[in-house]
Amino acid sequence: MKNNFDWSKYIKLESDKIKTLTSTFDANQIFAMGLMPVRGPKGFRKLDYEFANKKLNVIEIMDKLETHHFNVFGLVIKDTDGACVWDTKVGWNPVGRDILGEFCDAGKDRNIRLMVSFTSMNDAYQGVIHPERVSIHGKSGKKSGIKYKKGDISTHEEGEMRIDLPEGVSLQEYQEKIPFLTNKYDIQQGKSRGSRGKGLISSTSFMCPNSKHVDYLLNLTEEVVKNYSVGGFLADYIRYDGAFTDLCCCDRCIEKFTTNYGNKAKILKSQEWYRFKSETIAEYAQKLQTVIKKTRIDCTSGWFCLPGPKNMFSLKRLGQDWTKLSSILDVASPMEYPYLMGTRDDGWYWRKVGDLFYWYFMRNMKKRIQEFQSPVLAVTNSVECNSEEMLKQMRGFNFGLGIAVFKYFGTTDAQWIALKEYAENEIGLENLN
Repeated sequence: MKNNFDWSKYIKLESDKIKTLTSTFDANQIFAMGLMPVRGPKGFRKLDYEFANKKLNVIEIMDKLETHHFNVFGLVIKDTDGACVWDTKVGWNPVGRDILGEFCDAGKDRNIRLMVSFTSMNDAYQGVIHPERVSIHGKSGKKSGIKYKKGDISTHEEGEMRIDLPEGVSLQEYQEKIPFLTNKYDIQQGKSRGSRGKGLISSTSFMCPNSKHVDYLLNLTEEVVKNYSVGGFLADYIRYDGAFTDLCCCDRCIEKFTTNYGNKAKILKSQEWYRFKSETIAEYAQKLQTVIKKTRIDCTSGWFCLPGPKNMFSLKRLGQDWTKLSSILDVASPMEYPYLMGTRDDGWYWRKVGDLFYWYFMRNMKKRIQEFQSPVLAVTNSVECNSEEMLKQMRGFNFGLGIAVFKYFGTTDAQWIALKEYAENEIGLENLN
């Protein structure tokens, strides 16, 4: 492949793990496109259940992916709102449509395997109906103008996603369907790059990973893997909320922590506490792996991680130990989105910001990639960047197994052309089939 960074000297994996992954997806290189069905037809800063219910055209999407040589389709089947877009007896499906089933059927007629993304600890719907399972703040603080006190649950206003009220539906009626929808409205785009949504503001919650929320997630996982022909099941938000440093300090976590480390071990600020957080997330990963493999041994498991410094971010804030998690689950997927931070299309300053983050993300992965004990398939973005920046990310973050692009809606015509040419001229069609 031309213009790709050579990662071979940075990463060493057992060949049988790579063979298992390529065998599952029947390709030497994975070329994946992701889609978020409840985020509507533009970008990803909206929740649009009406679009998902009435206008999402499965056949049109799969035909376009096939035309552009994608061999893996990544579907977000459970987003941060908590919506489950399949025929579920366990979860909440506000769409009223078996979108996962439709894509599974469409994929059978094409050389496209299905890989699903499953949001775990971030769940707005469950946070409303089960506030007793939401993570608890361990100290008082203030963030984005919102004050919270020690002992409060970590249910706060969603930073970026907004909701438009469907025509002919009152706010009260829609709140009965979407219980995490507030009465507040953003009439204009926010100044920060993470608050660009306009519309009704929703709340969001990070659930406690030591609560019964885990049992709920495992039941959903079994339901999906048992009933649908998915080749891969990847856990997103398999972590704590990185926006805060004081989670989770509920009675469950405190009791478990003191039992494991003693009454003298310091809560929030100690190596024991950080180890406890990473062990908690790893325990969930192991339960997830057990359910997946017990239900269907040939389904690939995986997880998503955010780039950043190991000690200050991954361990202390997120509770993600890359070595532990990649030793448990089959494939790791770093989320490499440097040009979400800034793009040339917004001016020279934002181009410099994006380039800076690209440099840092590359540097970070060179330093940390040896922590992975499994194959690594990165996902990068096409939305909110241009074709040149998209291709730069794809080439830079292909760790030898291919690349995943995010996401279908919001990708421009020019980017679709670039994606097809990338598959034909840089990956090579012989590696995709």
